[in-house]
Formats: sequence, C-alpha cells, structure tokens
Amino acid sequence: MKFSCLIVFFSLFSSAIFATEKATDCILSAQITEQHYQNSKEPGLWHFLHLELLELLATTADCKLQLVKVPWSRGLSMLQEGQLDLMMTMSKSPERELFADFIGSHYVEEAVLVLHKDYQIKTQTLSDIKLLPGQIGVLREAFYGEEYQRLQQNPDFAKKLLDANTISHKLGFLERNRVLGVIEDRAQYQEWAKKHPDIARLYSEHLVVNRNPVYFAASRSGMTQQQRDHLRQSWAKVYGSEVHMAILAKYGWSLQLE
Repeated sequence: MKFSCLIVFFSLFSSAIFATEKATDCILSAQITEQHYQNSKEPGLWHFLHLELLELLATTADCKLQLVKVPWSRGLSMLQEGQLDLMMTMSKSPERELFADFIGSHYVEEAVLVLHKDYQIKTQTLSDIKLLPGQIGVLREAFYGEEYQRLQQNPDFAKKLLDANTISHKLGFLERNRVLGVIEDRAQYQEWAKKHPDIARLYSEHLVVNRNPVYFAASRSGMTQQQRDHLRQSWAKVYGSEVHMAILAKYGWSLQLE
C-alpha cells in the first residue's frame, strides 16, 4: 500500500501471511477526525463508537490500527489515491464505488435537517432551503441521499450550503450563530444537544433528509482484491454478533432501518 508522509510505510497483508499464518504484521491505516483526540472520557460519545468498531474489525482481521488524523474530505482524497486503507461511516454512491470497496455496513445513519424553530413553518421540503435567509451547515463531500445530490445542482440551493471540514466544525456553526441549521446524523446531533442545551433550545430536528446503512470503505488503489476480501470476510464474522450489537447499544445506534 502507498502511504503519505503522515503514515509509516509498511508492506501489508502479504499473500503468504493470509495463506499460512495470522497477519501479525498487518497495519491498517484508518481515517479519524480530531474528535477522537479529545481528552473527555465520558461514555456515550459517538467518536468512541467509531473507535470501538474500527478496533473490532482490526482485531478480527488480525491487524493493528494506525489512526490517521485528517478531515473527512482529505480522507476521501487519500482513500482514492491509495494513501489510506480504510474509512468508515461511508454511504454508497456510484462515484465512490469507483475508488472504494464497501466491505460491510456497521450501522444505520439517519441524516436530519436541524433547523432554527423560527424558520420551520416555511421549510416543508428539503428544496425549501433555497428560500431561507441564511445558510445550512453541511459536511464537505458528504452524501445525504439522491434528492440532496440533485438539489445541489441548483445554484440557488447550493449557495445556501456552508461546507465544514469536520462534524465538530459544522456543529460549531450553530454555537457561533453562523447558520440557521445543519444536516447531521440524528444520534450525533442529539449527543451535541445534551452538551449545549441553551443553544439546542433554538433548534429542533425538522426533516429526515436520508436514512441508509453506512459502511467500512477500503481503498481500491491502495489494497489488493485479496486484502479487501480478507477485511470483508473478517467483518462478516462479527457483523450482527453479540459484540457488534453491544457496541451499538452502548452508544445508542441502530443496525436496522426503521
């Protein structure tokens, strides 16, 4: 695999290792955001959920994790270039499948439009965002469903979107009154709202934008088919298992579409 200067160069997942012994030399580089480096030890935070799921996959595959701290959009570029092995919470799209192998889903993500209560009566559909007197915070390069993608092609809609590089950056827009709302995973927003009740009283979940499984995505250019299949088979062993379900239950996420 190829790695950038942020990553130590390793020769991973050799055929001999897979064929004859445990992959004790396997190093799996995975993207994370700065949330994982917070000092808080409070249970229930979504970023610890991501770490536990990554560790479950790596342990099952007999690999060691190498966490690479980069923003989401940069992580996508690195995955496409083969400089990063793995990303998670990835929604499938035809464009992404050109460079990412979706090796297995790990939970269901429900993206909602969180909107200032003063503007909800005027926003009955997602397209009504273009009528708002302010912007909506979104994650750069995020996939929020086919309707959202279609609406992005409308200049009047697109100019109402304010890109953020990370989830904390996006939710920070609310704290600084830079936006009228955000599109965010329901569980992540609810976690944020617990910590900012005074600000959260001004906003509420208004529309469901998209609901779909999200996946571990492995780099097609950075990993061989055999390596990706090994990860796919490893995750299949624990998908829906007691340990997987216990991790999701611990943090309040779901494995099923409701």
